[in-house]
Amino acid sequence: MTSGDVFRLLESTHVGAYAVSVDQTIVSWNQAAQRILGFSAEQVLGRRCYDVLAGLSPGSIVAGCLQGCPSMRALKAGEVPGAVDVRMLCSSGERRQVSVTPMVVAGQGNDAPVIVHVIHDSSESESPEAAADSVREGLARRGADVVSDRPAAAPDSARVPELTRRELEVLRLVALGRSTPEISRQLAISSHTVLNHIRNFREKLDATTKLEAVVTAVRLGLLDWP
Repeated sequence: MTSGDVFRLLESTHVGAYAVSVDQTIVSWNQAAQRILGFSAEQVLGRRCYDVLAGLSPGSIVAGCLQGCPSMRALKAGEVPGAVDVRMLCSSGERRQVSVTPMVVAGQGNDAPVIVHVIHDSSESESPEAAADSVREGLARRGADVVSDRPAAAPDSARVPELTRRELEVLRLVALGRSTPEISRQLAISSHTVLNHIRNFREKLDATTKLEAVVTAVRLGLLDWP
């Protein structure tokens, strides 16, 4: 699933959502997000999320976000990003209390990961969990690798699996969003061999998806987040 596919899915959903790149630039903003916060896509695309949505009152998103995306910091620390309640700035200048559920979606091809934020406020008829589920399930149905606030099995930190040199090479390229054919060409090995290495490191890391394998490897100190 490419970044473009992610953006198209967000545009079609009734749930408020926006996506940012790893450098915190807003790259997608849907109509439901505009309904909740008032900003149009034209007003926010290409801007840093903390510039658009920052607030200065207690509980605002400024302090954490100015130090880098909290979701990416959580992944680097080996933690699963969790849903949070924050006060987001609206286009009117007012601040609205909303629930935000972050989801990190793996990149495809040369795409880097993107961070999707599902926005929910008290005027919505469904729960924050149901809103996040609808987006998460839509991404999963299209084959996306997603790390969300749903609990993941914690690896046994006392048992660090031993990956071969080639498995680590493939894992690093997977973390950079490279496709199987691209990895095959870069390492001069067959696509079948690439898939074997992916299967092997997923088994060793007890990971159900490639992105989960990357996050687990970061958690265990086997890999630096790109």
